[in-house]
Amino acid sequence: MYQSELHKVLRKALENTKWTRSTKDEDNFRQVVCSSLYEFISPNNVEIPSTRSGHGDIKVFGRKIELKYASNEKVETIEEVLADFDLLLEDKIEFSIVAIRLDVSSVDNYVHRAVKLPMLRKTGAAATFADHDLGPHTYCGVSIFLAATFQHAPKAITMKIGKGKNATAYLSFETATAIFRSSFLETPNGIVHVDVIGCKEDGLVIFLYKKAHHLNLKDTPNTAFSIDIPYAPAALTIATGRIVDAYSQIQKFTTLAAVQVAAPVAAPAPVGAAAAPVPVAPAAPAQSNATQLVESGARCFKI
Repeated sequence: MYQSELHKVLRKALENTKWTRSTKDEDNFRQVVCSSLYEFISPNNVEIPSTRSGHGDIKVFGRKIELKYASNEKVETIEEVLADFDLLLEDKIEFSIVAIRLDVSSVDNYVHRAVKLPMLRKTGAAATFADHDLGPHTYCGVSIFLAATFQHAPKAITMKIGKGKNATAYLSFETATAIFRSSFLETPNGIVHVDVIGCKEDGLVIFLYKKAHHLNLKDTPNTAFSIDIPYAPAALTIATGRIVDAYSQIQKFTTLAAVQVAAPVAAPAPVGAAAAPVPVAPAAPAQSNATQLVESGARCFKI
């Protein structure tokens, strides 16, 4: 469940990594994260399995955490990032972390400088250009970054590892004050909560993904919007958004609310006497008893 004690500890640990400049690759960053975790959890309960073991990059009390670390010197592909995200959607891991190291220069505003996203032709690309399949379902892979980025018209950029205009950028990082620190992604495979730690100005942006089980999202009226990439001949929609209140499901009250209590039958009145009032059945618990507000006014992106 999201917002568990481990979720809070992991978020604090990642906060402590923002100013650790020694992070040069994924293995090094994993060591830095574990060192931060040791402030809250005994090292005896934090494991770093072999990267080929299939047991997660980090394990805390047996809970698997997958991690990806990208920069303009070590570009990750979107397929590698989504492989971890898929494991999360399939409940095979507990958390997925994507950390992106950035330079302070303006050219590093683009997500594409660290994560290789699908290319866009100048015109005529299919609306499904960024779709990612998971079993029978499909979601827009690039949209997992929307909590901290904005979309814009495609622009040719130069990658640090190559020469010439060798990437098409259409996602850039928001400023620190415009980031949604806590938001939701609605996918065909379930709801995912997203924490964003750090910002472009700090040189490190970290996305912490956690499957949000037993959660109901209630829409705020008249807040729906479309997230489009300006394009010809028509804009490309990569998500729709809305503002929601998130409610946890309280299992015991959910069960009680579904029970219909039968009304007792009134005894027949004596001849000539006034009819006895019909007893009223006790009302089932209100539906509001079955939920508890856990987050108000959050952004939710349906991808």
